[in-house]
Amino acid sequence: MRLLHTADWHLGSRLDVHDRTEEFFNQVEQVCEIAAQNRVDVLLVAGDIFERRSKLPEVTKRLAEILSPHVRRRMHVILVPGNHDDREHFRMMHALLALEQGQSERVHIIQTRAMIAIDGVQFGIIPYPTPELLEPYRMEVTGATQRHIALSSAFANLVRAVVAAFDPALPAVFVSHINVSGVTTPNQRELTYDEDLRLGTQDLPDAPNLAYIALGHIHQYKELEHTIPCCYSGSIDRMNLGEMKDEKRVLLVDIPQRGHAQVTEVPLASTPFYDLHVTASELETLPSRYPDLERAFVHIQLECQAGDDPMSCNAERVSFAHVVWMCI
Repeated sequence: MRLLHTADWHLGSRLDVHDRTEEFFNQVEQVCEIAAQNRVDVLLVAGDIFERRSKLPEVTKRLAEILSPHVRRRMHVILVPGNHDDREHFRMMHALLALEQGQSERVHIIQTRAMIAIDGVQFGIIPYPTPELLEPYRMEVTGATQRHIALSSAFANLVRAVVAAFDPALPAVFVSHINVSGVTTPNQRELTYDEDLRLGTQDLPDAPNLAYIALGHIHQYKELEHTIPCCYSGSIDRMNLGEMKDEKRVLLVDIPQRGHAQVTEVPLASTPFYDLHVTASELETLPSRYPDLERAFVHIQLECQAGDDPMSCNAERVSFAHVVWMCI
């Protein structure tokens, strides 16, 4: 089996006043084209498909329209809720794709922990954990930090329960939307127990028939050190200036009948972000130095010297797609 691992689409999100809808749907279409070109059997989206209830139902309907022809060509789609997702999006997606005969059986919309089998490969899936999902696995504690530690411990117990349910005769893939201890955010900051649940590296699943671990939540691509191939695919586009230098990608994962998966990185063309500090005299040279300014997000600090013509300090003389700027 060949699957395409991606995550963190955040459809319907904004950056300050800027609507990112078109950019992010362009990325989704790019991802689907990669899936078609590589004859992917399963498109796996490991959480944060939507940005809560933004633009419901327009965003949901548009995604269903994009996915529909790929599902018709018999590609399976697995959609896993993340911490930014509203379950209403998922209910609508299932209803929209079920309207076409035969499609609903190839669209797997996960609501809670699930075990599904596709073409002889089993998927053990845990969405971003809600308190209700973890309740049977946790102990009573007091205090915010202790509560997060207890819930994180409960999540580790849930992971063990899911892995224990695998059929040892079939290759397996474990999927979740979670922070793993030691993995940093795009600005190189590790989340703490006070901020988020996390899974200890020692609690990453392991089993003789486990071929791959697919994770979502961290926006940068990361391959974790583990006995089994274990990856964050990262987001499909740069979300803000903190991800300015990120190279976005999706992961082609070939699952064998026995042994570990083979993972191939496929780069995505991403929205450019720039943080520029220029003088007024340099302003007009920017289009030649940055030919993609008309589709970029730019934070520009414009240094105006004493005696400069006020018009020379006007950033509107250059065509930017999205700009936040200040005079110094």
